[in-house]
Amino acid sequence: MNIDVVAEGLEKLVKKLETWGQGIIEMIPNLLLAILVVIIFWVLSRWVYNMMRSFFSKVQLNKSLEHLIANTCRIIVICLGVVIALAVLELQKTVFSLLAGVGVIGLALGFAFQDLAANFMSGIMLAVRAPLKIGDVVEINGVQGTVEDIRLRDTLIRNFSGQDVFIPNKDFTSNKFTNYSSYGQRRIKIEVGIGYEDDPTKGLEVMTAALAKVDGILDEPAPEAFVGELAGSSVNLFGHIWFTYPGGSYFQIQSDAITLVKQDLEAAGFNIPFPIRTLDVPDNVVDAIRNKPSKSDS
Repeated sequence: MNIDVVAEGLEKLVKKLETWGQGIIEMIPNLLLAILVVIIFWVLSRWVYNMMRSFFSKVQLNKSLEHLIANTCRIIVICLGVVIALAVLELQKTVFSLLAGVGVIGLALGFAFQDLAANFMSGIMLAVRAPLKIGDVVEINGVQGTVEDIRLRDTLIRNFSGQDVFIPNKDFTSNKFTNYSSYGQRRIKIEVGIGYEDDPTKGLEVMTAALAKVDGILDEPAPEAFVGELAGSSVNLFGHIWFTYPGGSYFQIQSDAITLVKQDLEAAGFNIPFPIRTLDVPDNVVDAIRNKPSKSDS
């Protein structure tokens, strides 16, 4: 091997290393400045987040929307700091490359995670429109319970058995759901049957008076009762009572109402009949059964 060639190669390598080293030394001030910019903007992002939450708490905006806007502002400030730091390092081309890469990756992920994107957009819509809020009692897809948390991807509902159920946000924007808390009042329907020999008009009076004695109900709308139907073994009456909701216990008020209606109807002499079924048997079948010999006769 030619010694001159090796020496020339080593000389080029040393010069390259010297150039790199000199470049790194010259970049140290900019690197330190870039790090300082990132730290400043990170601290600034926390300040912006807290300031936005404080501002929105005064205007009493929807909690989910407060968190969404404040967090978005915080992310924007951080991204701005990163862009400025890259510019300090004279890496503008890298900035444009990163932006282009983010766009391509975002497009690919959009197709790959359509459900995730749909739930995210639905979470934003829920935060803006606010058809439900934390503490509301809702029913959707057969799940009934209290809203515990509304996030950008899903909503946490705690059902009345104590289990946490996570509902995708897109279900609230694409399906029907019931919010029992939005009106501030809730109605309970009570049904009871009286005998055909009883006077239904008197029965309605007794039932209405009994419903009016239930604790925790509203005076307006007032309790009311109606004749519902002529059933197979009874004349069915039903009544309506209203109570503040959320506030009162649905099941406790319903239990008290049923108990009082039964007690007052029985005290007034009304018959609350059991279901009655009449069985018609042809005479020839009855005779055949009567004339059938028993095992002891055989």
